[in-house]
Amino acid sequence: MRSQSGLVVAALLTAAVAGCSAHDSQPAASAQSGAVLLNDVSVATVMDAITKAKLPAANPRDATASKCPEAGCVEATETDTVSILKFPSTGRAELYAAAVRDMLQVEDIVVLFGPTVTSEQKTAYGVAIKNAMMTLPAP
Repeated sequence: MRSQSGLVVAALLTAAVAGCSAHDSQPAASAQSGAVLLNDVSVATVMDAITKAKLPAANPRDATASKCPEAGCVEATETDTVSILKFPSTGRAELYAAAVRDMLQVEDIVVLFGPTVTSEQKTAYGVAIKNAMMTLPAP
């Protein structure tokens, strides 16, 4: 009798776990490397938001090839004052952010601040980046 009870419990747990893993949502768009992205906000969109906010970001240059293999990001841009990295997931961004100092993480974007960036500027960068993440593209 005990073995039948154990089988019933195991069957119920299996059904519950299988039911929890099912979902109806559409998959997110894939990045060039095949990773599933949280959103479609690019590093260029974040750079545009920083520029529109008149925050320091001189001499932008693509740093994807030099930063992403080690950091695990899918896209990166460096400037004289900040580096912007986009990761394939928020979790991956959190792991990277936990290992670096003087940064800001918003979802799957991590911004590293240079030594000349003031605390007021860091706050302004944060506002600009959060606004960029919330802005929906035109249809």
